[in-house]
Amino acid sequence: MGVRNVLLEQLAAIYDENSWFVCFNVAVKDLTEYQAQIKPDDQTNSIEELVHHLYFYNYRYLCRFRGEEVPELPRHYNTFQNHNGVDWNKTIQNYQKVMTGFRKQIYLCSEEKLEKWSETLAHLFIHNAYHIGQIVHIRKQFGIWGSSAVVRG
Repeated sequence: MGVRNVLLEQLAAIYDENSWFVCFNVAVKDLTEYQAQIKPDDQTNSIEELVHHLYFYNYRYLCRFRGEEVPELPRHYNTFQNHNGVDWNKTIQNYQKVMTGFRKQIYLCSEEKLEKWSETLAHLFIHNAYHIGQIVHIRKQFGIWGSSAVVRG
């Protein structure tokens, strides 16, 4: 299996196809904005904050992957904060748009570009898996996790 197929499988696993773990779309399915804002404690991020963080990094990396310039940010910029006041459903849509953008770009780019980016993308996708696991954990912690999220494995 080539690099392109490995990256596309990793992307599917974190974005829209349950596999060994829950994908993003299932992890956030049917969550209300109120549920997404619940915080277990002051030391833990809410689901909404986790999704803002994921969107922030994935968007910036997608821009870089496409060869676009990404502006520098202040040193202590909080990537978990909703800086633009975007509502919950729009936040989900933004993340989904970025992930479908990655899928398209991975399909279309050259083998040389994939080789150059493969390690970075693999780590980015692992970063997504980590935070998606946190989302599932928070949902379970608050009893807002249903049987529809069963994974194979």
